[in-house]
Amino acid sequence: MFSFESMIAWRFLKESRLQTILILLGIIIGVSVQIFLSSLISGLQRNLIEQTVGDSPHILLKAQENSPQSILQKGNQSLVIPIITAAKKDAYILSYQPLLKKLDTFPNLKIVSSLVEGSGFITKAEVSRPVVVKGIFLDRADGIYKIIQRVNNGKAVLGGTGVLIGRGLAEDLKIETGSIIEIRTSEGNSGAFAVNGIFDFENAAINSSWIFMDIFRSQALFDLNGAISRIEMQIDQVFQSENIAQKIKKDNPDFLIETWQSNNRQLLSALQSQSASSYMIQFFVLLAVTLGIASVLAIAAVQKSREIGILKAMGTRTNSASRIFLIQGAVLGLSGSILGSLVGVGLIKMFQIASQSGGALSFSIQVEFRTAISLIVISTIASIGAALFPARKAASLVPIEVIRNG
Repeated sequence: MFSFESMIAWRFLKESRLQTILILLGIIIGVSVQIFLSSLISGLQRNLIEQTVGDSPHILLKAQENSPQSILQKGNQSLVIPIITAAKKDAYILSYQPLLKKLDTFPNLKIVSSLVEGSGFITKAEVSRPVVVKGIFLDRADGIYKIIQRVNNGKAVLGGTGVLIGRGLAEDLKIETGSIIEIRTSEGNSGAFAVNGIFDFENAAINSSWIFMDIFRSQALFDLNGAISRIEMQIDQVFQSENIAQKIKKDNPDFLIETWQSNNRQLLSALQSQSASSYMIQFFVLLAVTLGIASVLAIAAVQKSREIGILKAMGTRTNSASRIFLIQGAVLGLSGSILGSLVGVGLIKMFQIASQSGGALSFSIQVEFRTAISLIVISTIASIGAALFPARKAASLVPIEVIRNG
């Protein structure tokens, strides 16, 4: 019986070619717009997240900032030790190596890097500029900041008095690789350093202020006696930072844990609003397509009422008569959504070509297979739902009255 219903449904679709083409066009346009819109917004969001947290730590572990203390790990206990500098009291982490090893084995952490950070001034030829000094283990920090690949002049080598500086700072003070510079801290400590390499983060603020040096040399420069400022971490799933941070906090309750999400509330709010507006637009596009299918199939049900009445008079069951229109809805929804997905991919390719030729596109747009499948399934279900009204109308037809009234 199903093959009979399919045959009748296909026949009705062929006999009403114009209506069939209009429905297919509506589905194709609706699905292609959804594919294009969702891919465009997803690409934009990925780009924003990549620019914001792609080359920065996702989770930070610090000593408590609300009190002048440092944390010394000894066994399973934490000892509070004050660190007093000439100008102010800061919180540092002492004896951090055991904590670093512990975090190295923590699940879901991709990169764990210790950091000494302090402010100071760089001086060359009696010209000074404020800088941020970052003491690092290069092999660890490179996993976060991609330092080695960004050194485009000189060598990415730290150790002893060697440092890496930004391109903006080098151009401002006319510094070249091999130049000797003086770095002076706000506490009055100073030292002479050799520029081993010049990096370019493609960020004016970073290029004109950051200086990387070996972590042990930075500890000596800031008189930290082996302490560090914080531990920086990166994870694979950036939106899981809050969950992972809670687990780290549970194992290390004496430390302050921060995440990129907690430090970028405005960005997250903007992304959520962007996603909500995208879903709203897609919903109304789908609703418009569904209503269009329902109205066209309802007209088709009226037009085919005589044929349906004859079929029912010949013994076709009511459920079978209804199923004819449901099959039409399924065929139209499935074929239209598949074609619409292909058209959507084509629109994205055309948009990429046009944008790249004009130099306007600075991020990639990718169609996710899962998104396309979801839209095909949703559109097919919506088309079947749109066919329910004409199906019920066909089921309610009385054969004698339809044949008698024509």
